[in-house]
Amino acid sequence: MGKDFITEQLKKAFAGRESFSRQELLDFYRNYEPDLKETTFRWRIYALKEKKMIQAYSKDLFSFTYRPVYKPEFHANEKKIITQIKKQFDDLKMCIWSTQILNEFMLHQPTKTVTILEVEKDALEPVFHFLKDLLTSGIYLKPEQKELELYVYDGPPATIIETLVSKSPIQTIKKIPTVTLEKIIVDIFTDKQLFSTYQGSELANIINAAYSKYQIDFTRLFSYAKRRRKEADLMEYLLAYTDIPQNILND
Repeated sequence: MGKDFITEQLKKAFAGRESFSRQELLDFYRNYEPDLKETTFRWRIYALKEKKMIQAYSKDLFSFTYRPVYKPEFHANEKKIITQIKKQFDDLKMCIWSTQILNEFMLHQPTKTVTILEVEKDALEPVFHFLKDLLTSGIYLKPEQKELELYVYDGPPATIIETLVSKSPIQTIKKIPTVTLEKIIVDIFTDKQLFSTYQGSELANIINAAYSKYQIDFTRLFSYAKRRRKEADLMEYLLAYTDIPQNILND
């Protein structure tokens, strides 16, 4: 029995389904290969992912709706900062992004955006003083609400330095360490003070738009939310205010 036939039967079996489980996929293959081994099945899953036929919502849930992995764009400011920091601080774990990338997912476009630079806790102050000398203004170290309101949101372009949470889901694009979609969602949900512009109905807009357009790994999302002690709160919010199907969230 040819692979093309199996593939066509697979598409028919799960046609119109938003998602299907790993067990359902295994049962499908064993209809044609009763003695299929677990190791061989894992290769089947790998091959389907490589062909972009399926994507994983989690380790046990899949979809035929292919969405690309989110890769944020960079601007001159972020590139300049990272280039200089790499020269000064060897092997420093960090992550940089601009809130401007959220405009893609929003109905109402904010007039002010900021650059977020996250570094290891022990490097916070050395990096802060280094950037103050490099950029001279607009650098803030873990600003509180009053500082955000008085200087960051109403002032010139700003760069905010925050602590990089251990095991944060980040990615490297063109040698620049930056956020993943999972990290963005958890961070803007968790830090309501820093990301006050993106709360309320706009938060749901951002998450729904991101989910409809890009791949989201919910295992990674909730693992990071757990590290930030927001797993249960985020789950409750996603179930109540977003369009993400319940079976995907509860997988």
